[in-house]
Amino acid sequence: MVTMSHDRGGAKARPSPGTTLFAWVKEELRDAIAQGQFHPDEPFITQREIVERFGVSTTTAVRALNDLVADGLVVRRRGRGTFVAQTPPTQSLPVGGERTVALVCDDNHQPHQAQLMAGLTAEGAVLGYRLVIAHSGGDQDEEEVLRRVARSGVHGVLFFPRDRSTAAKTVEEIQRSGTELVLLDRYFPPVPTDAVIFDDFAIGYDVTAAMLDRGHTAVAALWSEDDVTSVRDRLSGHRRALHDRGLPHLPERYALRVYTSLPDVERRQRLRSWLDSDAGLTAVICGNAITLAVVASDLLALERRLPGSVELASMDEAGPYGILPFAAASAGLPAREMGRTAIRMLHERIEGSSAPRRHILLPATVHTAAQGQNTFGVIGADSSGVPAR
Repeated sequence: MVTMSHDRGGAKARPSPGTTLFAWVKEELRDAIAQGQFHPDEPFITQREIVERFGVSTTTAVRALNDLVADGLVVRRRGRGTFVAQTPPTQSLPVGGERTVALVCDDNHQPHQAQLMAGLTAEGAVLGYRLVIAHSGGDQDEEEVLRRVARSGVHGVLFFPRDRSTAAKTVEEIQRSGTELVLLDRYFPPVPTDAVIFDDFAIGYDVTAAMLDRGHTAVAALWSEDDVTSVRDRLSGHRRALHDRGLPHLPERYALRVYTSLPDVERRQRLRSWLDSDAGLTAVICGNAITLAVVASDLLALERRLPGSVELASMDEAGPYGILPFAAASAGLPAREMGRTAIRMLHERIEGSSAPRRHILLPATVHTAAQGQNTFGVIGADSSGVPAR
């Protein structure tokens, strides 16, 4: 462990083999907070100090700080900086007779996860639950984390599966053991579970339709995840929108392949091949804002002006990454409502409800920019005319 002394000095240790720099920095900071090395009335370590102390990139430092904010361990105060929360939430597993529910999630937060956690925490407090968080990301075994949490004596489990999750059978085991469980954002098609999810089919349909309404016919869809139901449902909606407009299905332009993890040269070559093709490329629809940020960077590297001849869209919020001006269309996700709805659903199960398991679909709102401007209007995500499913 690194000694987090207030003199901003100290030797730089390195993470153990197999531990990512992000996970290492975040854990070091969490330990320092738990040990009382930072106090609520004094500024927390800054982004620059993290870079200098740990020898990591600015991106890693920002990500670590953002995750600590999302976890409720530190807070940002306008005009003053970042501070340790007055009463940081305990991350330990429950003891005694407390009414406790656990959230199991990858610590690589999606843009909407901070709002989701805020909804869980607020509604959980109303219902009388303490929320603990068990991270399943990095090199951790997601299934083992789930089993450990379920055995810990919590009253129920909220589970946000990560990309390429293999935890379906573990979820079945947990349900058979009598522990109540609700899935968030994604689901396992073979396993009947309670789940609260966004209407991802409508999101994929309406974001695509919004771009087609702007006159685009040469479009591509790019992704940062490839084996999770939210992304697959968005792809289905995207394809349906193309079909309804009589546009050809060109799998090369929307295949579920992870774009964001490719080397820079390969990503940019893919974009250049579409730009230079006979059909051209006038719009890129991104599965989420993370992908949009990478595409924007790649287009700029290819000396394409943004906004310009190529318009971008995101199937979730573009705002948190400071790139909203680049998005001609983006979907606003009701993430806080997802958190509130999920913990209410779990509460009903804990209280003995024997109703059939169900999936609750939450509609999104698609924001569109005026033609040639960065001023946004709003259309409902249920306005596509897609038949009810």
